[in-house]
Amino acid sequence: MALSSSLLPGPAQAEMDVTTTTGTLYGEVLISHKLAAQRMRFRLYPGFKPLPPPTGLENTDDERANVVIYLKSTPAIAVAQASSQAPQIKQMGETFVPHVLPIVQGTTVDFPNQDPIFHNVFSLSGTKSFDLGRYPKGDSRSVTFDQTGIVPVFCHLHSNMSAIVLVLDNTFFTTPNAEGRYRIENIPAGTYTIVGWHERSEPVERQVEVLPGQPVELNIVIPITDDEPSAP
Repeated sequence: MALSSSLLPGPAQAEMDVTTTTGTLYGEVLISHKLAAQRMRFRLYPGFKPLPPPTGLENTDDERANVVIYLKSTPAIAVAQASSQAPQIKQMGETFVPHVLPIVQGTTVDFPNQDPIFHNVFSLSGTKSFDLGRYPKGDSRSVTFDQTGIVPVFCHLHSNMSAIVLVLDNTFFTTPNAEGRYRIENIPAGTYTIVGWHERSEPVERQVEVLPGQPVELNIVIPITDDEPSAP
């Protein structure tokens, strides 16, 4: 017997159900040590002057842009499907932008070349090994990341270029904004391990209880060292 339409939950009821069974995590990411020195830039094309990184995307004086806050999976979190819209790591100004890209397992990432020179994109990671070869400005090539883990990305032609793809198994992740604030919403109520990740720090893990229908504040301090990370 079909249910009367009056008995079916409408949009307002569905939204209320979500807000009463899920919660929000928010807080501030604090860096205990900022990296001041830039790596040496090797010039393969002496006549080409690299463009400065776009404002808000890459900032060598503020490593919070390279922090990822995420929840470790538990039975309460269903593994999410990858988005149909491919995120990008651009090659511009002889720099990978963004430097760190968190994605869900199964996501395809585009690597467009926006420089007036050839680039190459490759990784020797055990999580995902690939080599996209050399390609010119205007071309783009793609990689699908089907396993979770850390994937360092480099360019064979420019030794100063590097990026990291952080492949996660659920969508409850974010990066801090310019003020260092983060927010993760619609988390099923329960107890979780929240992780603060940076390439030059051991992962910072904290236990947190997500309460239904209300936000929970949790600040995270990430100690960064000057040591170069070893590639997985």
